[in-house]
Amino acid sequence: MKYKNLLDIPFQTSDRFPERISHKDMREKSVTVSYSEFTRFIRVLAAGFKYFGVDRKEHVSFFVNNRYEWTATDFALIALGAVSVPRGSDSTPAELQFIFSHSDSEYLILENSRQALDLSEVFLSENWEKCRKIFIMDNAEDLKLPPVLAEKTVYYSDLVQKGETEFENDPQLIEKLSELIDENDMMTIVYTSGTTGNPKGVMLSHKNFLQNVYGNTPRLEIDIEKGESTVIMLPSWHVYERAFEFCGIAAALTFVYSSPSRFAADLESVKPENIISVPRIWESVYQKIIKAVSKMSFFKRNLILILIKVNQVFISSSLYLKGCYVSLKKRNPLRRLAVFIYHLLRFILFFPGHLAASKLFKPFRDKVGGKLRVATSGAGSLPKYLDEFFGALGITIVNAYGMTETAPGILSRTLSRNTFGTAGIPFINTEVEIRRDNGELTDIGEKGTLFTRGPQVMSGYYKNEKATNAVLSSDGWLNTGDLAVKSENGEFIIVGRNKDTIVLMGGENVEPEPIEDKMKESRYIDHAVVLGQDQKQLSAIVAINDEELDNLAAELKLEASVIQTEGKYSIENDIIYERLMKDINSLISKEYGFRPFERISKIKIVPNDFKMGEELTQTLKIKRKFITDRFHELVDKLHDDMNRKKK
Repeated sequence: MKYKNLLDIPFQTSDRFPERISHKDMREKSVTVSYSEFTRFIRVLAAGFKYFGVDRKEHVSFFVNNRYEWTATDFALIALGAVSVPRGSDSTPAELQFIFSHSDSEYLILENSRQALDLSEVFLSENWEKCRKIFIMDNAEDLKLPPVLAEKTVYYSDLVQKGETEFENDPQLIEKLSELIDENDMMTIVYTSGTTGNPKGVMLSHKNFLQNVYGNTPRLEIDIEKGESTVIMLPSWHVYERAFEFCGIAAALTFVYSSPSRFAADLESVKPENIISVPRIWESVYQKIIKAVSKMSFFKRNLILILIKVNQVFISSSLYLKGCYVSLKKRNPLRRLAVFIYHLLRFILFFPGHLAASKLFKPFRDKVGGKLRVATSGAGSLPKYLDEFFGALGITIVNAYGMTETAPGILSRTLSRNTFGTAGIPFINTEVEIRRDNGELTDIGEKGTLFTRGPQVMSGYYKNEKATNAVLSSDGWLNTGDLAVKSENGEFIIVGRNKDTIVLMGGENVEPEPIEDKMKESRYIDHAVVLGQDQKQLSAIVAINDEELDNLAAELKLEASVIQTEGKYSIENDIIYERLMKDINSLISKEYGFRPFERISKIKIVPNDFKMGEELTQTLKIKRKFITDRFHELVDKLHDDMNRKKK
């Protein structure tokens, strides 16, 4: 598997498997496309864009959600040597205006005319003056665009029609264009999710993404001859999804488009062998399974819970015997031998329970299709309890770690080395170091900042030399800003973000993410944001699950009117509060490895009206600054007068 550039990928796959289905979409209108049809469409679009003026090195803002045309357009722009600037159409108009303007885009690709009208309210006159053409995928004759937009607009129906003519006149255009592409050419500017302040434009090349294709595709262990499928719901513009699609096309996968509302149903009907996901998806599935189990008969419920625990013990020992374990200190050979024998005995003792669990848990596996070989989880740390829970059910989740700045892969686990609680080992051609604040390398088990170097590392942030120099050294080392430790066996564990570290009044350093992840094990809590900088104790904003809140109110025989809403933000009820605090105290406890100063002293309960693009990133991670700004009055109530003055 060797590619001169990213454009080679779909065409090499099409040459091998022309009739294999590349894309399916049954969300609104049924679309089924073969690889030969897919690559022909790329040719037509590239010819059409070229006719309308799109050329090498020109910047094209590309604000469209997941669909077949998205991927074909991406490759058409790649063919032309243009620089794509992608984002989902569900991002806020203000954010899209910033990206269009900051990226120096001269072309704009939109999903529909409604989106163009929304942008017209925030785009400046200078933005429209600079925009040479607006390409719109869906025709909407009932919406009349302002003259300044209408005169620049080309609908995809016209683009394709013109592209067909141009393609017939020059059928070898793609081959000619491919010869002009160098692997170091900037291919795209991907703006970060913007968890704090304006997003930064990450400049990525063909080489950056090809490293991920070479590094990640073999780890997925896809049977290219068999023809496997995947269901996708993450935004295609996001570097995590985009890189996976490059890998999947290289492995001739069939991509089935889904959405959050129908993802579970599509998994069951499509029966994919591979999916990529984010931790929030697995948290949601976990809550649904626990809820379903809680409604079973006493005997069946307890049988399932016991077998889950038994299988977790068995799998933990079986992984240890394969060298998949976490040890945060170096041990002598005698100690390692004793622990090995211990796990060998547990493996033998719990093997019958493992066989029983494998059979009993088949209905749970069927809920994700029954044929799922591997689910990759990235764009956030996968809590260990989810790892162990789904592993016990026989659903294999492989954790991965990366960032937009590395397109995105740095570390991942593999199917043969799938150690729970870790982010795995580096990809090929990738160097990883954990450093102390003084630049020295840490010891085994010692926390420090993770640095990486390799072909996937960005060239820098667009028009932001200061931000680039802050994270990227002259010799190519990238400061990820993430805190990590290294296990005795060479595996890495991500433990938090440098900038997220909370320092309490007593000088104790607290990483909020592990606490937040543990709090979300409560069926009542959808999201949690831990607070406490310069405070004596930790507190938290807790977004409660609406359905579970209603169930709890009914269980406690509370009238709906008793669940008071303070303004439009906080839910205030002493009984509800005490129940949640009881849950939180049972989770954030010594039993689960938390220290006394990591306990949550008080909370503010808010409804879960968190929206993607506002409180949440596109991969469903919380935006701390946005949330603390939105709930600043509640934060003030959680903190003392001294801290309010400080703020």
